[in-house]
Amino acid sequence: MAFLKNRWLWLALDVILLVGLSLYVGAGTDNVPFHGDESSLIYMSRDYHYLVQQRDLDRVLYTESPENPSEQELRLLNGTVGKMAMGLAWDLGGYTVEDLNEPWAWGLGWDLNAAMLHVPTDDVLYAARLSSAVLTIISVWAVFAITLAAFPNHLAAWAASLIYATTPALLLNGRRAMMEGSLLAFSALTVLAALLVIREQARDPRPRRGVLLAWTAAWAVAGGFAIASKHTAVMTVAVTFAIIALEPAIRKRRWEWPHWRRLARWTGAGLLVILTFLALTPAWWSDLVGMPDRVLTMRRNMLDAQVEKYGGYETLDDRLVGLFEGMFSAEPQYYEDRMWDDFPVIQDEIAAYEATLLDGRAGGPVWGALLLIAFAAGLVALGYRWRAGPAWAVLVWTAVTALGLLALTPFDWQRYYLPLQAPVAVVAGIGAVRFVWYVLTALLPVAPEA
Repeated sequence: MAFLKNRWLWLALDVILLVGLSLYVGAGTDNVPFHGDESSLIYMSRDYHYLVQQRDLDRVLYTESPENPSEQELRLLNGTVGKMAMGLAWDLGGYTVEDLNEPWAWGLGWDLNAAMLHVPTDDVLYAARLSSAVLTIISVWAVFAITLAAFPNHLAAWAASLIYATTPALLLNGRRAMMEGSLLAFSALTVLAALLVIREQARDPRPRRGVLLAWTAAWAVAGGFAIASKHTAVMTVAVTFAIIALEPAIRKRRWEWPHWRRLARWTGAGLLVILTFLALTPAWWSDLVGMPDRVLTMRRNMLDAQVEKYGGYETLDDRLVGLFEGMFSAEPQYYEDRMWDDFPVIQDEIAAYEATLLDGRAGGPVWGALLLIAFAAGLVALGYRWRAGPAWAVLVWTAVTALGLLALTPFDWQRYYLPLQAPVAVVAGIGAVRFVWYVLTALLPVAPEA
């Protein structure tokens, strides 16, 4: 059927699908149940006011004696991209810093937080959420492109983006006014840029130097934005750097000392990642040498306190179960603090959200089993193509992310597993198409085109 080979037809169908998924993600933004961290991130979006509206750099620089210690602590612990996007959103919406709420006080009830102005107004909350939802939509498009780069099949890219955009945990957290929207967007863009770099590196007869440098720079800038979105994105940036560096050896099936131009390009890219991150994180500028250790210590202390309060994994089996559920079968986790069970307003919001049918596909063992089958088929399909750079890169991205989260995630908090949703969707989308092809091959006398 010649019309199926018409690239303009496929492009039109791709755009229709992606626009539909984008509308679906955006449609639930106003309905998603509230989370206390939204208050804290909206509160921190006042840095947009300090930096953009007042141009007061001193107000955000780290100091040993801060004017507002809790504000500085939040500034160092959290990424900057999401909160600046929220600031831009409420600014464009006609709101001012005086309209912003105070940060959520964990340990206090809903009524006390509301009385202390810790709950954002509906209009400001929606504006902040909209910025996060737009970034999540960007990640949907990036997942589509990653799949197409790794496995040139439009149906596989459709399946991957559909799986990804209907994941309950992704919709829940990506729509909220938190760091996850920017983390998802720039992590996916970092991986996409890395695939384009290795594809250009493998170009026959030789790479186009200008194009290769452009894609390498795009990877570095996206990586800097990813780490500035949420510090844990350093794992994604590191694995994509390794993929770019090792691709020539995998392709040539032998190790050779890199040419000085290649080493210079890699070194420059690494420096550009750091410079991009620092440019987006002005709080570090007053103490560049001491800040990495300070932030690591603060994050470690925060995690220890959370484990002490909420409990953590006790055995490797617990970690494996948490990882598996986070990848395939977890029901949406609307909150982590069991105190929220007693907040009627949140229970009403959950019921209303689920009634909209905008909460994504169901979780549970049935959907988990189907997704696992598709994922396994995708691993096999990519395994057959593993010498191809993009296929090998997706396999490594998936494996390293899973192992990293297995080792580093101390408790069953669903949003900590969100970095796995993109690679799982890509592999499962490829696997779903291949699995259907295997079934049709077995049932039909003439095999369809793969």
